[in-house]
Amino acid sequence: MMPKESTMFKASTEKDGTLNTNYCNYCYSFGEFSMPDTIKTAKDMQEMVKTQLKKQGVGKVKRWFYTIGIPKLERWNKN
Repeated sequence: MMPKESTMFKASTEKDGTLNTNYCNYCYSFGEFSMPDTIKTAKDMQEMVKTQLKKQGVGKVKRWFYTIGIPKLERWNKN
């Protein structure tokens, strides 16, 4: 989960090209979530993000902080 306040955050797009500021362009693009076959649960997303952050040299506490809110995102709480 990329914080919207981050300078790296770029809004995603819907199929018609309109901006969607609920998700970054890494997770959602042209109206579809990325990696739907491998990222099926919030836990899957947390692990993927933690792995990428670790590769970038981000410490354990920051990795936890950046991923703790993932299960609360709308993507994982649709009824």
